[in-house]
Amino acid sequence: MRMLFASAVIALVGGLTACAGGAPEEPVSSVVAYEGATLITGDGGPPLGGGVLVVDEGVITDVGLAANVTIPEGATIVDLTGKTVMPTLVDLHGHVGFVDDLSFDNANYTREVITDQLDRYAYHGVGVIVSLGTDPGDQAFGIKADQETGILGGARLHTAFRGIARPEAGPGAPTMRPTAFGASTVEEAVGFVEEIAATNADFLKIWVDDRGGSVEKLGPDLYGPIIEAAHERNLRVIAHIFFAKDARELVAAGVDGFAHLVRDVEMDDELVAAIVENDVFVMPNLAVSERGRNAEPPAWVDHPLLAESVSPEVITRIRESYANRTPEAAAQGTESFAMMLRSLKKLSDAGARLVLGADTGIQDHIQGYMEHYELELVVEAGISPAKAIQIATSAPAEVLGVNTGLLARGKRADFLVLDANPMYGISATRQISAVFLAGEELDRESLRSRW
Repeated sequence: MRMLFASAVIALVGGLTACAGGAPEEPVSSVVAYEGATLITGDGGPPLGGGVLVVDEGVITDVGLAANVTIPEGATIVDLTGKTVMPTLVDLHGHVGFVDDLSFDNANYTREVITDQLDRYAYHGVGVIVSLGTDPGDQAFGIKADQETGILGGARLHTAFRGIARPEAGPGAPTMRPTAFGASTVEEAVGFVEEIAATNADFLKIWVDDRGGSVEKLGPDLYGPIIEAAHERNLRVIAHIFFAKDARELVAAGVDGFAHLVRDVEMDDELVAAIVENDVFVMPNLAVSERGRNAEPPAWVDHPLLAESVSPEVITRIRESYANRTPEAAAQGTESFAMMLRSLKKLSDAGARLVLGADTGIQDHIQGYMEHYELELVVEAGISPAKAIQIATSAPAEVLGVNTGLLARGKRADFLVLDANPMYGISATRQISAVFLAGEELDRESLRSRW
């Protein structure tokens, strides 16, 4: 696989140099310098026009304006004039192993399906994905270990193993619901914390939601001891939430992060301030809720990028899912979603730690693709494209503690080459020319052919 990636890089270098009108020179070092592109570093700052990105052995060794970067002698030069380069995305909320084309079933939770999904994430420029609380057994840990040793490629997988809820009250999808530990007593809950901590999971997830009154909600009598026990074991807790009241109480109990915004009311200033003061990170998870405002299939269903990685039958099913939506329901959904956007803008203005969490990997919420639509919705809330990209790159990388998500010296060379600049329209993140992971170009053409 490494030889194939190296061949792809050499082919790209040769092709780009030939397009520039000159014969490629034989490389005399392992250094590759990408020059001429607009660089979006991922720190929320302005883009760097005509920048240079220097990579050696999968690591960024220098980056900046051409006048400030010295390209080592013998380096291979790749001309990216007219392109935009940005870090790959880091998503802290996905699910792997349940979707296989039209099938959404726990029988799909196999190594073959998961590794294929990691390729799909990578194809769309997602470099890291956290499978959040729905991974039974040790399959995800084995894949993660194989990626660390170079046996497997694709988006790097992190996992929260199995989360905790009340019995039969975990994930909303019945297919995923059995993956959650069901706790009825403090002793059971703490025992599950110990089991999760023993796996070296990246986070611990809890579900604090009654699913419209259909299940029993995990309450403070249990999530309080869960959070305390998790922190004693250096394990951070992410809560799936719906209600503002629960959010307030969870912040007071010491929760570390929220998967989803509050969805029953607009978040008030007091709650926003408490989130900021306690440094609780928040994943907006907008795209799942946004579907409710549409009485007809939205424009993203027809984007060419979607058709490159999913079957026509899946796209047809997505389109048909809007067939029976009434204008009244869409109007109610529009009002609810607008409330969420206002809450997000309040959090952003107050300086809350916002991170990408798109909840992909559930049925018809396409892995890799919907992360880009999530960015569009973040910008719709009134957040700048530069900050939206930071929310999707360096901010979640910092929370997860991975050495990526930023074009900076010493970071892994995980980056996208785009045909357009998302600073002028955030949807340009979907105009992907190339994906590089650890300095090696992903063979997207082969992946398209396979799918």
